[in-house]
Amino acid sequence: MTTINRGTLLELIRNRPLLAAELLGDALASGGEEPFDRGTLLRRLPPLERDEPALAARYREIVADARRARAHQAETVFEGLIAFLRARIGEGPDQTYGAADAGKRDSRKAERDLAAKRDRVNFLESVLVNGLYLALEEHAQAEHLLKLEASAYNWHTDYQDAWQPE
Repeated sequence: MTTINRGTLLELIRNRPLLAAELLGDALASGGEEPFDRGTLLRRLPPLERDEPALAARYREIVADARRARAHQAETVFEGLIAFLRARIGEGPDQTYGAADAGKRDSRKAERDLAAKRDRVNFLESVLVNGLYLALEEHAQAEHLLKLEASAYNWHTDYQDAWQPE
């Protein structure tokens, strides 16, 4: 059984809440049909003493696996999604200039909106494809934001169901 000291556990909860939740879920699932209370939880959690190297090694394995999976996903899903978004954003200036020709005053606003979209897509690409993130949670947030950005174009024939935000 892996054990951990209190300071390391608190740091883990503060800095890696998803991993801490996974470990807590494993600890809770390892018990039987015993009623759940504070005492039960404390009995099911691993002792808070030693064996930090084993936990650190397991954590490094989890992070490495997640990074590999996200890198593969960047190649297969996000590059196509980013190309789709850039194409839709590229179509925007034609509509903006058409609005300006028609005498509508919102053409400058539309240009600023397109520039902001372009900047958001560039940032999300740096996180999702170029691996510019510190925590796996940041990657998951960027993935969700990119899918939300694309959902505005779900009417387009090139839009894929896999890009639906969850």
